[in-house]
Amino acid sequence: MSQKIAFIIPYYGKFPSYFPLFLNSVKEKPFDVIFFTDIAKPNVVPENVLWNLMSTTEIKTLFEKRLDISVAVERPYKLIDFKPAYGFIFESYISNYDFWGTLDVDTIMGNFSHFITQEYLNKIDFFSGITSYVSGSMFFMRNNTYCKTLFKKSRDWQHVFTNKRVLGFDECGGNFFTRLQAGESIFKLNTPIQSFTEIVLLAQKEGLRIAFTNYILEPKGSIPVTIDKEGIFYLEKEYLLVHFIYFKTTYYFYTHNSPFPFPYYINSLGTFNKKPTLIKSLFSVNMINAIRNKIKINLRKLKTRR
Repeated sequence: MSQKIAFIIPYYGKFPSYFPLFLNSVKEKPFDVIFFTDIAKPNVVPENVLWNLMSTTEIKTLFEKRLDISVAVERPYKLIDFKPAYGFIFESYISNYDFWGTLDVDTIMGNFSHFITQEYLNKIDFFSGITSYVSGSMFFMRNNTYCKTLFKKSRDWQHVFTNKRVLGFDECGGNFFTRLQAGESIFKLNTPIQSFTEIVLLAQKEGLRIAFTNYILEPKGSIPVTIDKEGIFYLEKEYLLVHFIYFKTTYYFYTHNSPFPFPYYINSLGTFNKKPTLIKSLFSVNMINAIRNKIKINLRKLKTRR
């Protein structure tokens, strides 16, 4: 009997322009994605994407009822601090699943079954897509009481959930990514809070079977990532998913209104239906968009100076 996975995504505000890429990439994958949002359900949604309409007031009430504390979720971005508690908060929605986790919408999923097999799931209790710390963009864990309440082992969980500031509880408690990637131990970094990464690593000593992997691609430059029906490929290596955390922060990142047929390509300029060479990039819609946005930025600067 196959083991079922649910990715829980509370989302408020406005979906980004690249959201169709996310939806298209999770279509027919061997997991469900469960949204909690006040945004109307799009006209076309894959069958494995479940949509729950829930206002900001309702979700705050749910958080407080389940956690038995007053919580600070005034800004949608603050929700990331609560990711380790999603299994506990939304417990009634995931009773039929063997694993639960979180998945960011600024991602494109590749060949999930290639990386996460049923045999693999039998051997683990916790999965992170990044080696050095718990990846907030994608992690999942076994759906049992121990894992659902693991976040409570942090001495700071109540402080985090009642604090308006985003404290990075879901990952490593601040901007320590580079140091952790360089091999430093989180236990020696004197982080301001006891983050979920620290808690998971401590739980390993209690027998939690963890898998911290190098399956997530987070590229920065113009070298294109190939998005194919067979998977995601970059510099001759396959990845489970691509997370455009760096791409999306640039003014020139442009994605088309609907996903291209496979294969298509993505780099710091956005999406392309054909592999972008230097010449193709210079004369692309992406470049026109970049120039237009740069002009707008410069005009705003001029107005500010007056």
